[in-house]
Amino acid sequence: MRFLALLRKELRECLPWLLLAAIILLAIGGFILRDAQLHEWYRPSPSRFPSGSIMKWYDFTIHPPLSPVGPVLLLTSIGLGLALGARQFWVPHFTRTWGFTIHRSLTRSTILCAKFTAAIIAFVISLGTVWLALYWYSSHPALFSMLPVKRVFIEGWLFILLGLVVYLGTALTGLSTARWYTSKIFGLAFAAIVIFPVILQWRLGWAFALIIISALILLSQTINAFSEREF
Repeated sequence: MRFLALLRKELRECLPWLLLAAIILLAIGGFILRDAQLHEWYRPSPSRFPSGSIMKWYDFTIHPPLSPVGPVLLLTSIGLGLALGARQFWVPHFTRTWGFTIHRSLTRSTILCAKFTAAIIAFVISLGTVWLALYWYSSHPALFSMLPVKRVFIEGWLFILLGLVVYLGTALTGLSTARWYTSKIFGLAFAAIVIFPVILQWRLGWAFALIIISALILLSQTINAFSEREF
């Protein structure tokens, strides 16, 4: 029961950022899909080009309607990871409320587990459900002539998982007692470096493996920093 009470507290603190991320993704993603549906810019048509005009190869490039939503999802996921990591591990330091949290009749591992669980729930609710809704909407043959493949849906979840990696990196940096010019920046820097090989990796299996390995590295370091830090 104490864990559930702490989890509810963490979720209340995450709620504003959860709602903001969901609104941003739904608003921009919905606008992109609606614009694609109305103007069909993703489907090449010879009637769009006047007679005698010079047409380049990219004029006939097919753009699935859900593809432009990917960068929006990635940026929103990164932003949510930064916001949640800062809210859970930076704000208590500046407001000097760590002592109140740590001295509850709960172990540090339970407190950390509640924070991680709240963050995962926030990502799934705010980004996972909205991404699922956008994918479902763009998969209607009556609305779009070109439907997204399953790989696009999986890549979206890769972006969401990258947000969790950024969250862990933000948490680790917030917990570190080192100086900024030494190893304190390691968590954020490591998370930022991981983003590029993941989004450039064509094989989904390797991308997932890289995310899992990176998350485990940051997770172990975060647990160790939280367990040993004197608040």
